Amino acid sequence: MGIDYVIDLDCPPKQALGIEDIVNRIKARSRAEAVLAVARQNGDNRPPSEVTFQVAINRNGNIETTDVSVQGLLDQAKALDAHRPACANCPANRENPRGFGCYDSINYPIEPDTEAFLLSRLPDSIESPAGYMFSSAMRDFAWDGAQAADMRAQGETFFRLRKSPSRTWPSLKITGDQLFHMMFHVGHIQSAHAMMLCMFLGLMSMGEDPPEPENPVQPESPNAFQMIEFINTLAFAASQKLDVLVDG
Repeated sequence: MGIDYVIDLDCPPKQALGIEDIVNRIKARSRAEAVLAVARQNGDNRPPSEVTFQVAINRNGNIETTDVSVQGLLDQAKALDAHRPACANCPANRENPRGFGCYDSINYPIEPDTEAFLLSRLPDSIESPAGYMFSSAMRDFAWDGAQAADMRAQGETFFRLRKSPSRTWPSLKITGDQLFHMMFHVGHIQSAHAMMLCMFLGLMSMGEDPPEPENPVQPESPNAFQMIEFINTLAFAASQKLDVLVDG
């Protein structure tokens, strides 16, 4: 379970399969490869058709489990192969050798170093151009983080930290819930919003090189590096005037 996102650049694979179908097939492939890797590490050398595991499916509030074979998931993902060559020259693929680089995901739960990293990237000075825009946006858009707070209250399913971290300036305080709101709870991210987020996080500035944070947090968890990939995707989308479709 996590946050799925896709760069909204039309292409033959999307036209042929549809975005949802592509995402589901990529997930099937990733799950199959992960299960098979664990099986091999544990000395299980059976063919993929004989390696099975259970998945839970929520049907109208009822949790049902079903057995799935690794080979079945690989077969489901096989339709991607015929469309992978079309990704080779697509700028949204960003040279991903496996193709479909326009799609990626961030796993839940969001780890503490991920939230600390994001907060550390915000402007150090509210008096700077980026800081002024940031404080103005917080006032104008009223990102209260309510949905993220509700998610956080559900144990460690979505956030590892039960209490939202925060960052304070002389005239402003923002919580991790509010930051999550402005990044993931605004619907699909239009290119203008992506550019604004990149300014807030120090990737872009108005007419000058963005300053590095005074006290940057060094990310360590895989989750934090997934978030960095998302931020890089925002920068690409903003530079190309493309939207980013988000499902989290």
